Amino acid sequence: MIRNYLKIFWRNLIKNQVYSFIKIFSLAVGLTAAIFTFLWVVDELSFDKFHANAPNIYRVMTNNTYPDGKIETYRATTALLKDAIKNEIPEVEKVALLSMETNALIRNEKNLFSEQGIYADSSLFSIFSFPLLKGDKKNPIPDNNAIVISEALATKLFGNNDPVGKSVSIDDMRPFTVTGVFADVPSNSTLQFDFILPIGAFVKDNPWTQNWRSGGTQTMVSLKPGASLENANAKIGALIKKNCTDCSTNAFLYPYTQHRLHGEFENGQSVGGRIEQVKLFSIIAAIVLIMACINFMNLATAQSAARSREIGVRKIIGARQSGLIVHFISESLLLSFISLTFALFAVHLLLPVFNGITEKSVQLDFTDPIFVAGTFVITIVCGLLAGCYPAFLLSSFKPIVVLKGDVSPSISGGFRKILVVVQFATSIILITGSITIYRQINFISNKNLGFEKENVIEVKRNDILGKNYAPFKNDLLQIPSVKSIGFGGSNVFTVPITTTDPVWKNKPVNSSVTFKIFRCDEGFIPTMSIEMLAGRNFSNINNRDSANYIINRKAMEIMGLTPDNVIGADLEMWNGKGKIVGLTNDFNNDNLHHGIEPLVFLYSKNIGANYFIKIDGSAPVTETLAAIEKSFKKYSPNYLFEYSFLDEVFAREYRTEITMGKLSLIATAFAALICCLGLFGLVAYSTVKRTKEIGVRKVLGASVSSIMALLSKDFIMLVFVAFIIAGPIAYFIMHNWLQGFAYHTNISWWIFAVSGAAALVITILTISFQAIKAALANPVKSLRNM
Repeated sequence: MIRNYLKIFWRNLIKNQVYSFIKIFSLAVGLTAAIFTFLWVVDELSFDKFHANAPNIYRVMTNNTYPDGKIETYRATTALLKDAIKNEIPEVEKVALLSMETNALIRNEKNLFSEQGIYADSSLFSIFSFPLLKGDKKNPIPDNNAIVISEALATKLFGNNDPVGKSVSIDDMRPFTVTGVFADVPSNSTLQFDFILPIGAFVKDNPWTQNWRSGGTQTMVSLKPGASLENANAKIGALIKKNCTDCSTNAFLYPYTQHRLHGEFENGQSVGGRIEQVKLFSIIAAIVLIMACINFMNLATAQSAARSREIGVRKIIGARQSGLIVHFISESLLLSFISLTFALFAVHLLLPVFNGITEKSVQLDFTDPIFVAGTFVITIVCGLLAGCYPAFLLSSFKPIVVLKGDVSPSISGGFRKILVVVQFATSIILITGSITIYRQINFISNKNLGFEKENVIEVKRNDILGKNYAPFKNDLLQIPSVKSIGFGGSNVFTVPITTTDPVWKNKPVNSSVTFKIFRCDEGFIPTMSIEMLAGRNFSNINNRDSANYIINRKAMEIMGLTPDNVIGADLEMWNGKGKIVGLTNDFNNDNLHHGIEPLVFLYSKNIGANYFIKIDGSAPVTETLAAIEKSFKKYSPNYLFEYSFLDEVFAREYRTEITMGKLSLIATAFAALICCLGLFGLVAYSTVKRTKEIGVRKVLGASVSSIMALLSKDFIMLVFVAFIIAGPIAYFIMHNWLQGFAYHTNISWWIFAVSGAAALVITILTISFQAIKAALANPVKSLRNM
């Protein structure tokens, strides 16, 4: 019986080559989108799951509650929390104290590399599964002079020689002895590092960490098997208050494996994060796959008349409806697995492009049971979804009726029209979404940020260069293509340092306003072309501004000041009691998902990370960079010259949105292609059915244009219906998405017009080939066998 079913399947496949190709190719396109999305989703969900004790690992988070009830959540904790947790929370098995990730120059006698690392204690290796390949597994970081490095870094520094016991230096400041080598950190680890320095050295160099109000470290814990998370959280929550009665923060444990996908908090509660992207791309892939299945259903039901006699004969000789259903679903599943073969080949070819767009390194791994099972399930579901309705429809035909040739085309025509409308409505929504996302990215890229990002080079500061800043700056200003230079403490696009510490006259007692803090010298504001509204810039004469401040307009408004009385107003901050000497216009100091925050400039020449160099855009960039590097090497010869163009840094800030735009464009192209294929098949089938009618019309004098209109009008009407349905849905979806940005473009009417026109053009172009072919055909041939 199986052999007989396969023969029937193969004969139908060969007999209807065009329709078979459309079914297979459509399913292959849908499966390709589904497999790519599955690989991406599995990679996202796999983050941090490789740790053997992953279910029991928690990150210590802190909620800071302000007097007015506002709550802000941080991953930074005080270093003092580690010992307190270890001594007072019996549910906790192990505690590890880590610094934030940091970049440093690591060198031995022959080699120099810029690498990312952390400060940590030996407990890191007992909590997390970062296998130690060499060194003392019980205590790999025995003292403040030890360093543990990755296998890759060990190879880069020492080749095939054993690195244990050898010396390396960090930032040319002090030597460390290699006491261990760990396996390279997997790409699906949230925590990424190539070396680990002792946390004791970090605490010694940063005494401010020994304060309950500080927050410059991370704390990770593992709970004992069977320990109650609720009980542990209840005890940890009161721990800071117990040791710091006037502190307004409390700690809590958050599952480590959830932080990547659910790491956004509002008012102390998790509100999502990257999980929204996972859901969005999964939905889009499912939509594309469903559209492919719709093509299958449309063509299968359209061909119902062609297979009606076969079904009637098989029923007459004893075939049951259940057997026919199994047969037709089996055909659908076979086509689905044939499509899977082509889809896997396409994924293999396009994987490098996909990894480039998503900044991942996923691979096709046929030994991975999750990938094999997932792909198998997707294919089975696709086959069942595509084949169920045609199977039940075809198997329900009455043998007496179909053998008389009475199979009404209306038996499934209405449903086919609904499916076509669904396809085109989905395509219009995707086209509208792609245009809106592109416009928003373009809006962000061209928005006036309140400062200039073009032709500005960001050079990383180091301690040696910092000590020689004055001659370095003077040398740079002698370069004809260098216009100015300024020191800035951090990322200017998303200023990371925030505080509620500023004190001004008449500050409300319960004020919880968060200020951005930016350290800079007198060169920063003019280099970035930030507009001064009142007062003056910082001055480097005799440290006259060591305790003075410049604020932005937003900060002035928060403080209840005006442009008339802001200059000279008292302000107390980390540099001590001073005066406000300058007022700048507002500029975007945070991600454009958020609004402009109040900001205070602190005068500094050496606390921070970057030099900002304004260059002449018309001069040869390579020559300018070479001259800057020469000066850089003159004052810090042992450091790598690391630089970025500020507009490139800006683009990296919005790589998530850019990725969304690219993926939505690809999904739109896939959906449009599937629509074209399905429509082509339906028009071809409709043309064949109406061949004799077209012949008669031509004999009676019908023109080519009228024949085209005859074949096109029904499908064009379906596009109009799809447009009416899709418009409000697309507006609702994209309006909600844009609300996530404090600054966003508008959804103009022409976007919907373009989307509808695109769908209409796709329809006309797809129909035209078959319509013109039918209209130009010789009517004698079609009427000969009438």
